[in-house]
Amino acid sequence: MQTAPPAPEIRLLAAEDSAELAHLAELDTGKPPLQPLLGAVVNGRLIAAHSLTTDESIADPFRPTAGIRSLLARRARQLRGDGRHRGLLGSVRRRLGGEVAGRQGTASEPIR
Repeated sequence: MQTAPPAPEIRLLAAEDSAELAHLAELDTGKPPLQPLLGAVVNGRLIAAHSLTTDESIADPFRPTAGIRSLLARRARQLRGDGRHRGLLGSVRRRLGGEVAGRQGTASEPIR
């Protein structure tokens, strides 16, 4: 009997993720996308990251991550919302006067 692969944990990446992000970028392209970043973590390991600002993503090329990259892109669209100032990113921009800070927290909204 084959078991299903573990579901990824999707969350905003923080400063403590920088070493793992740098390693992931080295495996993929050599440069991390612009922050803020959503990350997909499986079994405690970062396997993909997606920029909320530029929609660029990186992933572990040695793992099947196409579906996870798609999931991250969809979640990024949800967080941005449809309008200019809707969603989590719009809320952060309003609170910071139009700019997104380099500092990040955790996403508390469920994935839909």
